[in-house]
Amino acid sequence: MDISDIPFVFRKGERYVTFGDYGVIGDIHLGFEREMDQQGYNIGRMTDTIVGDILKIKSKRLIILGDIRSNYGPIAEYEGGMLFRFFREVSKGFDEIIITRGNHDAGLDRFTSRFSNVRLEREFLHNDVCFLHGHSMPSKAAATSSRLLAFSHLHPLLFFRDSNGVIYREDCWLFFDLFLPPKDYKSSDIRYGFVFPSFNRFIGGTDEFRKRGIIRYAENMQAMTMNLIVVNTNRLGYRYK
Repeated sequence: MDISDIPFVFRKGERYVTFGDYGVIGDIHLGFEREMDQQGYNIGRMTDTIVGDILKIKSKRLIILGDIRSNYGPIAEYEGGMLFRFFREVSKGFDEIIITRGNHDAGLDRFTSRFSNVRLEREFLHNDVCFLHGHSMPSKAAATSSRLLAFSHLHPLLFFRDSNGVIYREDCWLFFDLFLPPKDYKSSDIRYGFVFPSFNRFIGGTDEFRKRGIIRYAENMQAMTMNLIVVNTNRLGYRYK
């Protein structure tokens, strides 16, 4: 496949795409600063910075591909005010916000339900694209109604070593042919897969994703950097080549 097969509009240096009236972004991980604090790194409170970055997206509607929270399990005391403030401010900027629930998003309903223009879904289908977080497989209904599966979850990275031996990392987009297993999907119209980088530029990622979940069924994988440079597939999943 080619990046031209992906129906999204990209902007150089940006971590979001537009798709018709929708802006689409990957993982946010609010509250990640607490884990950084526990490791001895004081980076301040970043919720307002992340909200500001989201509100720069000029679209009528917004899709967030899950993992609003960084913490797992029940919502901790420190998260309550942060989550409410996040939804209060972001909901002002868009006519509609659709969140595909991530594996970090337990308990989010009690916040999203307070805002009439915010919806929390397992997956969202629009114009032959199925959007979901990506920690679980798409529904059979989605597989027969979509050609493209768009998700986040993996936080993909590329690693490079220059001629001086200095190692660089860069967040990236992934795109590939996708063949869901026929033993689980007797019928599937999905032909392509697309992975978003994390929208939160302060969190980490990995290049070791080849055997995780949906990505197991990918073929002919390629990557594109934030500067919209398509990278040789030989670099994917293998560090420092």
